[in-house]
Amino acid sequence: MKKQPKLILRESCIDDVTHAWPAGSFVEMGAGTGQMSRLFLERGFTGAAHDLGVDSRKMIRERLAYAGERMRVVDDVAELPVDAFDYLFAFEVLEHIEDDLEVLRGWMAHLKPGGRVLVSVPAHARKYGRSDLLVGHVRRYEKSGLLSMLADAGVGDVHVVNYGYPLTEVTRRISNRLVKHDHTYDDLTPEERSIRSAQAKPKVINRVLALVSDKVVSPFRVVQRWFYGRDLGDGYVAWGTKRKLPRQVDTSKVEHPAAC
Repeated sequence: MKKQPKLILRESCIDDVTHAWPAGSFVEMGAGTGQMSRLFLERGFTGAAHDLGVDSRKMIRERLAYAGERMRVVDDVAELPVDAFDYLFAFEVLEHIEDDLEVLRGWMAHLKPGGRVLVSVPAHARKYGRSDLLVGHVRRYEKSGLLSMLADAGVGDVHVVNYGYPLTEVTRRISNRLVKHDHTYDDLTPEERSIRSAQAKPKVINRVLALVSDKVVSPFRVVQRWFYGRDLGDGYVAWGTKRKLPRQVDTSKVEHPAAC
Protein backbone atom coordinates (compact mmCIF):
# COMPACT_ATOMS: atom_id res chain seq x y z
CA MET A 1 0.00 0.00 0.00
CA LYS A 2 1.47 3.33 -1.12
CA LYS A 3 1.97 5.94 1.58
CA GLN A 4 -0.08 9.10 1.62
CA PRO A 5 1.89 12.38 1.54
CA LYS A 6 0.83 13.23 5.10
CA LEU A 7 2.18 9.91 6.38
CA ILE A 8 5.52 10.49 4.64
CA LEU A 9 5.77 13.96 6.19
CA ARG A 10 4.70 12.71 9.63
CA GLU A 11 7.31 9.95 9.63
CA SER A 12 9.94 12.50 8.62
CA CYS A 13 8.88 14.85 11.41
CA ILE A 14 8.99 12.07 13.99
CA ASP A 15 12.47 11.13 12.80
CA ASP A 16 13.55 14.78 13.16
CA VAL A 17 12.23 14.86 16.73
CA THR A 18 13.60 11.50 17.89
CA HIS A 19 16.80 10.93 15.91
CA ALA A 20 18.98 11.57 18.99
CA TRP A 21 16.88 9.53 21.43
CA PRO A 22 18.76 6.52 22.82
CA ALA A 23 17.39 3.09 21.98
CA GLY A 24 15.20 1.60 24.69
CA SER A 25 11.94 -0.24 25.24
CA PHE A 26 8.72 1.18 23.82
CA VAL A 27 5.04 0.40 23.80
CA GLU A 28 2.94 1.59 20.86
CA MET A 29 -0.79 1.97 21.35
CA GLY A 30 -3.07 1.74 18.31
CA ALA A 31 -0.18 0.37 16.27
CA GLY A 32 -2.21 -0.17 13.06
CA THR A 33 -0.05 -2.06 10.58
CA GLY A 34 3.09 -1.87 12.72
CA GLN A 35 4.84 0.58 10.39
CA MET A 36 6.04 2.93 13.12
CA SER A 37 7.07 0.09 15.42
CA ARG A 38 9.13 -1.30 12.56
CA LEU A 39 10.96 2.01 12.12
CA PHE A 40 11.96 2.06 15.79
CA LEU A 41 12.94 -1.61 15.78
CA GLU A 42 15.30 -0.86 12.91
CA ARG A 43 16.97 1.73 15.14
CA GLY A 44 17.71 -0.87 17.81
CA PHE A 45 14.69 -0.36 20.07
CA THR A 46 12.71 -3.24 21.59
CA GLY A 47 8.96 -3.02 21.73
CA ALA A 48 5.44 -4.07 22.50
CA ALA A 49 2.29 -3.07 20.66
CA HIS A 50 -1.48 -3.21 20.87
CA ASP A 51 -4.29 -2.46 18.44
CA LEU A 52 -8.05 -2.91 18.79
CA GLY A 53 -8.33 -4.70 15.45
CA VAL A 54 -7.85 -8.47 15.49
CA ASP A 55 -6.72 -8.37 11.85
CA SER A 56 -4.38 -5.49 12.66
CA ARG A 57 -2.72 -7.44 15.47
CA LYS A 58 -2.30 -10.42 13.14
CA MET A 59 -0.77 -8.14 10.50
CA ILE A 60 1.68 -6.65 13.02
CA ARG A 61 2.75 -10.09 14.22
CA GLU A 62 3.38 -11.25 10.67
CA ARG A 63 5.09 -8.07 9.57
CA LEU A 64 7.40 -7.87 12.60
CA ALA A 65 8.02 -11.58 13.10
CA TYR A 66 11.62 -11.04 12.00
CA ALA A 67 12.28 -9.17 15.27
CA GLY A 68 11.59 -12.30 17.33
CA GLU A 69 11.59 -11.65 21.08
CA ARG A 70 12.41 -7.98 20.51
CA MET A 71 8.76 -7.34 19.61
CA ARG A 72 5.62 -8.42 21.45
CA VAL A 73 2.03 -7.87 20.31
CA VAL A 74 -0.64 -8.13 23.01
CA ASP A 75 -4.37 -8.76 22.62
CA ASP A 76 -5.21 -6.72 25.71
CA VAL A 77 -3.45 -3.67 27.16
CA ALA A 78 -3.86 -5.25 30.61
CA GLU A 79 -1.22 -7.81 29.58
CA LEU A 80 1.43 -5.09 29.60
CA PRO A 81 3.54 -4.58 32.74
CA VAL A 82 3.23 -1.38 34.78
CA ASP A 83 6.06 1.20 34.99
CA ALA A 84 8.01 -0.90 32.49
CA PHE A 85 8.71 1.01 29.26
CA ASP A 86 11.14 3.81 28.40
CA TYR A 87 8.83 5.20 25.71
CA LEU A 88 5.09 5.41 25.06
CA PHE A 89 4.00 5.97 21.44
CA ALA A 90 0.54 6.73 20.02
CA PHE A 91 0.44 7.93 16.41
CA GLU A 92 -2.91 9.14 15.02
CA VAL A 93 -4.87 7.32 17.73
CA LEU A 94 -6.19 9.77 20.34
CA GLU A 95 -8.41 11.59 17.83
CA HIS A 96 -10.43 8.37 17.45
CA ILE A 97 -11.23 8.14 21.18
CA GLU A 98 -14.11 9.96 22.88
CA ASP A 99 -12.50 10.00 26.34
CA ASP A 100 -8.98 10.62 25.14
CA LEU A 101 -7.68 11.91 28.49
CA GLU A 102 -8.88 8.91 30.49
CA VAL A 103 -7.44 6.47 27.97
CA LEU A 104 -4.11 8.30 27.87
CA ARG A 105 -3.94 8.20 31.67
CA GLY A 106 -4.40 4.44 31.51
CA TRP A 107 -1.62 4.08 28.95
CA MET A 108 0.71 6.20 31.09
CA ALA A 109 0.65 3.53 33.80
CA HIS A 110 2.85 1.35 31.59
CA LEU A 111 5.54 4.00 31.20
CA LYS A 112 8.43 4.34 33.63
CA PRO A 113 8.49 7.54 35.71
CA GLY A 114 10.67 9.89 33.71
CA GLY A 115 9.98 7.95 30.51
CA ARG A 116 9.14 9.76 27.29
CA VAL A 117 5.71 10.11 25.67
CA LEU A 118 5.42 10.72 21.91
CA VAL A 119 2.09 11.27 20.16
CA SER A 120 0.80 12.60 16.86
CA VAL A 121 -2.69 13.96 16.19
CA PRO A 122 -4.45 15.90 13.41
CA ALA A 123 -4.50 19.67 13.92
CA HIS A 124 -7.17 22.39 13.91
CA ALA A 125 -10.89 21.82 14.45
CA ARG A 126 -11.74 24.10 11.51
CA LYS A 127 -10.13 21.58 9.14
CA TYR A 128 -12.43 18.70 10.16
CA GLY A 129 -13.93 17.32 6.96
CA ARG A 130 -15.37 14.33 5.15
CA SER A 131 -12.06 12.47 5.17
CA ASP A 132 -11.92 12.78 8.99
CA LEU A 133 -15.45 11.43 9.35
CA LEU A 134 -14.70 8.56 7.03
CA VAL A 135 -11.82 7.25 9.12
CA GLY A 136 -13.56 7.64 12.48
CA HIS A 137 -12.01 10.83 13.81
CA VAL A 138 -13.92 12.21 16.78
CA ARG A 139 -11.98 15.49 16.68
CA ARG A 140 -9.01 17.44 15.44
CA TYR A 141 -6.91 19.17 18.10
CA GLU A 142 -5.96 22.73 18.85
CA LYS A 143 -2.49 23.19 20.29
CA SER A 144 -3.80 24.55 23.60
CA GLY A 145 -6.14 21.57 24.04
CA LEU A 146 -3.38 19.10 23.25
CA LEU A 147 -1.04 20.72 25.77
CA SER A 148 -3.78 20.70 28.42
CA MET A 149 -4.62 17.03 27.84
CA LEU A 150 -0.98 15.95 28.08
CA ALA A 151 -0.47 17.95 31.28
CA ASP A 152 -3.61 16.47 32.84
CA ALA A 153 -2.38 12.98 31.95
CA GLY A 154 0.84 13.51 33.88
CA VAL A 155 3.17 14.58 31.08
CA GLY A 156 5.70 17.30 31.84
CA ASP A 157 8.25 19.30 29.82
CA VAL A 158 5.95 19.11 26.77
CA HIS A 159 7.08 20.20 23.29
CA VAL A 160 4.91 20.47 20.17
CA VAL A 161 5.75 20.92 16.51
CA ASN A 162 3.29 21.48 13.70
CA TYR A 163 4.11 19.49 10.57
CA GLY A 164 2.87 19.18 7.00
CA TYR A 165 2.74 22.79 5.83
CA PRO A 166 2.34 23.72 3.04
CA LEU A 167 1.77 20.43 1.17
CA THR A 168 -0.96 18.98 3.40
CA GLU A 169 -3.05 22.11 2.99
CA VAL A 170 -3.43 21.03 -0.62
CA THR A 171 -3.67 17.26 -0.15
CA ARG A 172 -6.32 17.55 2.59
CA ARG A 173 -8.60 19.59 0.34
CA ILE A 174 -8.11 17.16 -2.53
CA SER A 175 -8.81 14.20 -0.25
CA ASN A 176 -12.06 15.74 1.04
CA ARG A 177 -13.26 16.29 -2.51
CA LEU A 178 -12.30 12.79 -3.65
CA VAL A 179 -14.27 11.10 -0.85
CA LYS A 180 -17.21 13.53 -0.87
CA HIS A 181 -19.52 10.89 -2.35
CA ASP A 182 -17.86 7.81 -0.88
CA HIS A 183 -20.45 5.92 1.20
CA THR A 184 -18.59 2.62 1.61
CA TYR A 185 -17.94 3.41 5.29
CA ASP A 186 -21.46 4.58 6.17
CA ASP A 187 -22.61 1.34 7.78
CA LEU A 188 -19.53 1.05 10.00
CA THR A 189 -19.28 2.25 13.60
CA PRO A 190 -16.61 4.86 14.40
CA GLU A 191 -14.48 2.10 15.96
CA GLU A 192 -14.80 -0.05 12.84
CA ARG A 193 -13.90 2.93 10.67
CA SER A 194 -10.84 3.56 12.81
CA ILE A 195 -9.63 -0.02 12.51
CA ARG A 196 -10.30 -0.11 8.77
CA SER A 197 -8.50 3.18 8.16
CA ALA A 198 -5.24 1.68 9.42
CA GLN A 199 -5.49 -1.22 7.00
CA ALA A 200 -6.85 0.31 3.79
CA LYS A 201 -7.70 3.66 2.24
CA PRO A 202 -10.76 4.41 0.05
CA LYS A 203 -10.23 3.08 -3.47
CA VAL A 204 -10.37 6.52 -5.05
CA ILE A 205 -7.53 7.68 -2.76
CA ASN A 206 -5.40 4.69 -3.74
CA ARG A 207 -6.00 5.37 -7.43
CA VAL A 208 -4.79 8.94 -7.07
CA LEU A 209 -1.80 7.94 -4.93
CA ALA A 210 -0.71 5.54 -7.65
CA LEU A 211 -0.21 8.57 -9.92
CA VAL A 212 1.89 10.54 -7.42
CA SER A 213 5.61 9.84 -7.20
CA ASP A 214 7.30 9.87 -3.79
CA LYS A 215 9.89 12.13 -5.40
CA VAL A 216 7.24 14.87 -5.56
CA VAL A 217 6.67 14.66 -1.79
CA SER A 218 10.29 14.22 -0.72
CA PRO A 219 11.38 17.91 -0.93
CA PHE A 220 8.56 18.86 1.43
CA ARG A 221 10.25 16.88 4.20
CA VAL A 222 12.75 19.71 4.30
CA VAL A 223 10.30 22.54 3.54
CA GLN A 224 8.00 21.62 6.44
CA ARG A 225 10.85 22.12 8.91
CA TRP A 226 10.74 25.85 8.25
CA PHE A 227 7.21 25.88 9.69
CA TYR A 228 7.53 23.51 12.68
CA GLY A 229 7.23 26.44 15.05
CA ARG A 230 4.22 27.99 13.35
CA ASP A 231 0.67 26.74 13.80
CA LEU A 232 -0.10 26.27 10.10
CA GLY A 233 0.27 22.59 9.25
CA ASP A 234 -2.15 19.70 9.27
CA GLY A 235 -0.85 17.77 12.28
CA TYR A 236 0.91 17.97 15.62
CA VAL A 237 3.75 15.85 16.97
CA ALA A 238 4.10 16.27 20.73
CA TRP A 239 6.44 14.77 23.28
CA GLY A 240 7.28 15.07 26.96
CA THR A 241 8.19 13.03 30.02
CA LYS A 242 6.13 11.20 32.61
CA ARG A 243 6.25 13.25 35.77
CA LYS A 244 7.78 11.49 38.74
CA LEU A 245 5.56 11.29 41.79
CA PRO A 246 6.86 12.87 44.99
CA ARG A 247 8.76 10.38 47.10
CA GLN A 248 6.48 8.80 49.67
CA VAL A 249 7.72 8.93 53.26
CA ASP A 250 6.98 6.00 55.56
CA THR A 251 5.72 7.95 58.57
CA SER A 252 5.73 4.83 60.75
CA LYS A 253 9.55 5.01 60.79
CA VAL A 254 9.82 8.74 61.48
CA GLU A 255 10.93 9.59 65.00
CA HIS A 256 8.72 12.18 66.61
CA PRO A 257 10.00 14.45 69.37
CA ALA A 258 8.80 13.54 72.83
CA ALA A 259 5.93 15.58 74.21
CA CYS A 260 6.97 18.22 76.72
